[in-house]
Amino acid sequence: MTAGMADRLVIFDVDGTLCDTYELDDVCFCEVAAEMLGVPVPPASWKAAPEITDAGILAWLWDRHLGRRPAPGELEAFVARFEAVLARELRRAAGRSLAMPGIARLLGRLAEAGWDVAFATGGWGRTARLKLRSAELPVEPLLASSDDSPDRAEIFRLAGSRAALRYGAPHARTVLVGDGLWDVRVAARLGWPVLGIGRGERAHRLREEGAAAVVGDFQDTEAVLDLLLEIR
Repeated sequence: MTAGMADRLVIFDVDGTLCDTYELDDVCFCEVAAEMLGVPVPPASWKAAPEITDAGILAWLWDRHLGRRPAPGELEAFVARFEAVLARELRRAAGRSLAMPGIARLLGRLAEAGWDVAFATGGWGRTARLKLRSAELPVEPLLASSDDSPDRAEIFRLAGSRAALRYGAPHARTVLVGDGLWDVRVAARLGWPVLGIGRGERAHRLREEGAAAVVGDFQDTEAVLDLLLEIR
């Protein structure tokens, strides 16, 4: 993807939005946390954390179980081990498509439809890039991650400001595309509309939280492009 002249920006979350890696990421993260803390850390138990980012969840787990924040060496060791475990599981998933249905085609159409593109994630940059490569998706639009801040809203704000620098001008309109309730809350803080991605109960909860529209996947490219223009 190259710099464009659009005045519209779409920012995609990674896990569960670009990549079908939400559950895999959760299991790997909790496996490594349990190893390092020496206590069970069930998948999705981190949802009580005040900041739903890898850095925020790690700080919450350390405070909860050890009464302190992780030391720099522990943080570095966690990320390295997490990356290794994630790489192992991605190798086991070889042959299964990890890209969300229709996303590659949509990414290829956005520029000609007048949109600039950025990715942002509550995960760490190195593990996000690993997942994007495994899903055969571009890594260069990843502009902000948990390396930048434990605060999810700050991560997405940074992605927006860095996109303005990358593309050469501020964007008059920004839309966030995400699968989590936390994505809807972040967008509300930043004054952006949200296109949610999910089915069934997740779709219902996204709408209840305030997503302007929800799609099950990205396979109907033109319908998604229309929604990006229409939602407020």
